[in-house]
Amino acid sequence: MHVFHNNSKVAYQKVGQGQILVLLHGFCEDSTMWADFVPLLSKKYTIITIDLSGFGHSDLLKNTSIAAMADAALAVLEFEQVKSCILIGHSMGGYVSLALAQKKPEILLGLGLLHSHPYRDSALKSKNRLKTIGFIQRHGIAPFAGHFVRNLFPPAFLVDHKQFVEELIHKTSMHHSDAVIAASHAMIERADRSHVLTNLACPTLFIVGRLDHAISAEDSLNQLSLPNVASVHILENVGHMGMFEAPVETLEIIVDFIDFCTT
Repeated sequence: MHVFHNNSKVAYQKVGQGQILVLLHGFCEDSTMWADFVPLLSKKYTIITIDLSGFGHSDLLKNTSIAAMADAALAVLEFEQVKSCILIGHSMGGYVSLALAQKKPEILLGLGLLHSHPYRDSALKSKNRLKTIGFIQRHGIAPFAGHFVRNLFPPAFLVDHKQFVEELIHKTSMHHSDAVIAASHAMIERADRSHVLTNLACPTLFIVGRLDHAISAEDSLNQLSLPNVASVHILENVGHMGMFEAPVETLEIIVDFIDFCTT
């Protein structure tokens, strides 16, 4: 399924019945990252997964930004006449979720940040993203994919799940370099949205990986005290990809959060 937003196709999937849960993927991912969760969650809930700008089956927005990605996601929700939902975003999807929450807080029953945070990039992080952009412009996406994916996981996971990691590297290498570069610029330029968490009326879910090297421990921990109501889960021996590293625990946390938000 898709809608058009600013003359660009925004692809999404909708399955199930009941309370609406919207899932947004992270950087160098697409909506298929939720493939193992959707069949289970859709037995009880309506699941909407959206391909963000340039990833999956969505067109690359002409002026890609985190706010523009949020507008594209809102276009899907408006088309589907969603009046209330629970929204969970992974990594970059969390940045988009916060931008959506800033624009339309009244539709949220709950907001979940899965390995994400509301702060701007540090100077070092921005510098590293610019290096990534330059590398991809010179060499393409394939040489970048292996280094990028392996840095998302702790060493033990890489050893125990070699085939899975190689498959994920291959999938990452298939993304268009223009989408990866545009998303990198969008993350560099994004605004600090810590005030969104402070002012949000609905509960917030935080899932943090103890061994996450993609997000600083300082950013992960500083955000936890911002919301009025928060459900905090720190996953031991997990890096940046809890939905793959600890799928059973992550799924249980999400289901418990949905139930909490709707009772």
